[in-house]
Amino acid sequence: MAKQIQRPESPESKSDASASGAGIVPTRAKMSRQWHDKICQRAYEIAERRGFTPGQEVDDWLQAEREIEAGAPRNTPPDNPFDTVRTIANE
Repeated sequence: MAKQIQRPESPESKSDASASGAGIVPTRAKMSRQWHDKICQRAYEIAERRGFTPGQEVDDWLQAEREIEAGAPRNTPPDNPFDTVRTIANE
């Protein structure tokens, strides 16, 4: 009969509420100064537009990040033939 060996629990098998796992601390992401300044300026504009109501600063920052990452809107005519907005390109 084979002797059973008790194996220690591996770190991967332990549950942890952290998304990064047990004992792993996420590192801070690096952001260029230019990128940070663009997001900061856009977040300020968003906050200004809503009257600087407190409590939405993080939402303003995240929205600014999304807008900056998406880039400038493209100036293309709509592809929808049923679009009611008429432009020179689709008349």
